[in-house]
Amino acid sequence: MNLVEPLLRYAMQQPDKVALSDGQVCNTYSSLVMKMKKIAQGLQQNGLIHDKVVILSTNRIEFVEVFLGAIYAGCVPIPLDPKWSATEINAILQQCQPRMIFTENTFTEFLINQDSGISLFTFSDEEIGSYDNWLDTLKPEAEIDDTNELLFIGFTSGTTGMPKGYMRTHLSWIKSFEATREAFQLNNMEHILAPGPLVHSLSLFTLMQSLYSGATFHIVNQFNASKVLQLCEQIPAAVLFVVPTMIEALMKKAIPDQTQIQALISSGGKWSEASKNRCQEVFGGAKLYEYYGSSEASYISYLDIRSEDKANSVGKPFPGVQISIRDEYFQEVPTGRIGQLYIRSDMMFKGYYQLPEETAAVFRDGWLMLGDYASMDHDGFLYMAGRAKNRMVSGGLNIFPEEVEAVLEQIPEIHEVMVFGMPDTYWGEQVTALVKWNGKQRLSIEEIKNYCRQYLASYKAPKQLITVDEFIYTSSGKLARQAMKDYTKRVIL
Repeated sequence: MNLVEPLLRYAMQQPDKVALSDGQVCNTYSSLVMKMKKIAQGLQQNGLIHDKVVILSTNRIEFVEVFLGAIYAGCVPIPLDPKWSATEINAILQQCQPRMIFTENTFTEFLINQDSGISLFTFSDEEIGSYDNWLDTLKPEAEIDDTNELLFIGFTSGTTGMPKGYMRTHLSWIKSFEATREAFQLNNMEHILAPGPLVHSLSLFTLMQSLYSGATFHIVNQFNASKVLQLCEQIPAAVLFVVPTMIEALMKKAIPDQTQIQALISSGGKWSEASKNRCQEVFGGAKLYEYYGSSEASYISYLDIRSEDKANSVGKPFPGVQISIRDEYFQEVPTGRIGQLYIRSDMMFKGYYQLPEETAAVFRDGWLMLGDYASMDHDGFLYMAGRAKNRMVSGGLNIFPEEVEAVLEQIPEIHEVMVFGMPDTYWGEQVTALVKWNGKQRLSIEEIKNYCRQYLASYKAPKQLITVDEFIYTSSGKLARQAMKDYTKRVIL
C-alpha cells in the first residue's frame, strides 16, 4: 500500500488539472507525478531503501515534490520546522540519521558539523539551486515501492520540550481521508487551502488529502489574512483548513457576506463561542466546522457549527472513532462526569520514534491516552475540561512552560521564573513569564525574546513579562503553579 498511488491515476485521467499552485508556479497532475518519479529515481539510484529523507523548508512547491518523491520511493520523509533553533534541528538530525537533506539556502547555516556522507540539496528563489540541477539529471522511471508501512515521521514538542517524532502509516492517513469525506460532506472539494506551515500536521494532512482526492491545493508561503481572502476571491468555493487565530485575522479583513468561501474548518485550538458567532455573520454562506484531533490520533471529534447547538463542545466522534472516558483506575466514568480521555481508531499513529517507553505510556489495551480531560453528554458530544499538566496552546501550537523556563533560568538577571498561558482572544493563550529579578537590573521583553531565539522556536518565547516579588509554594516545597496563575489572572484581568 502506498498513499500516492491515486496520483498516478489522476496523471492519466486529468493530466492538465492543476494539482499545486503557489500563485506564480503551477504543477499539473502529470508534471507533479513526473517530478515525483524523478525524485524517487534519484533516491533509489543513491541506494536509499526505506531510508530517511529530511526536508527543512518553508511552504513551497519543492517541499511537496520531495515529500511525494520520498513516499513513492518507499523512503521516509521527515519535515523539520525552520523556526526551530539550530540546537533542536541538529539534535533531530543526529537522532534520525537521514541519508539526504533538502533545504533552502537560508537554512544551511543551521546544519552544523553534518556527516559528509549525507547528500545535501538546496532550493533557491534567486538562482538555480543544487536541487534543480540534480532534478534535471534524472528520469521519471522509478517503480513505486509499496512495501514500507511507515509513511513519514513528524516532530512535535514533547513534555520535556525537545521535539519528539510521531510515526504515521499509510493506512492511518487513508482511513483519516475516508473519515473526513464522510463527516464534512463537502460537495465540491476542488480548491483547498491550509495556510499554516506544511511542517505542522494540520496543513500537511490537508495537502495530502487534497492530492489524494484529485483537487487543487493552493500553497500559501506565509499566512496573511488579506492575501488569503484575495486568493479566495479568485477561486470561489474554496475550502479552508485553519486555526482559530487565523479565523480571527480573516474576520478583521473580510467584508461580511462577500467572501465566497465554501467551508472553514478549524482545529489546533479551542474556537471560542464568541468567535463562532461572529464567523457565522461574516462568512454567511460558508459551512463552518470545528474538529478536535492530534498528530498522534488524527481525527477525533467534529462539530457542525451552524446545525448543532452544543456550546463549548468539540463535537461528536468521527466515523470509526471510539471514545472512552475513564478514571485513574481505568474504569469508565458515568455520562457527564469528567475523566481522562482515551480513543481507539484505525487512524492512530504507530508510536514515537525511538521512544519505546513514551509510546508504551500512551497506549493501554489498544486505547490511546491523549493526556486530556473531558466529559461526554447523553447525545454523544464531547466537552474538553482541560489539558493535562501545563501545556499551552498559542496560535494552534503546543508549548510546554518547563522548556521555556529552562532557558530563562540561564539569564543572570532572573532569580526565578514561571511560564504559563494567559487567556488571549487572538492567540488562545499568550505565553507569559512571571519573573522574580536578581537585584535591580531588569530586561525588556525584546531582550528576553532575543535571548530565547538562540535556543527556542520564536513562537515559544514569552510575549508578556510580569514582575513578582515572591512565588507561592505548596507544603512540599514545590512551586504552586495553579495558585500563581489564579493570582496573576485576578490581578491582571
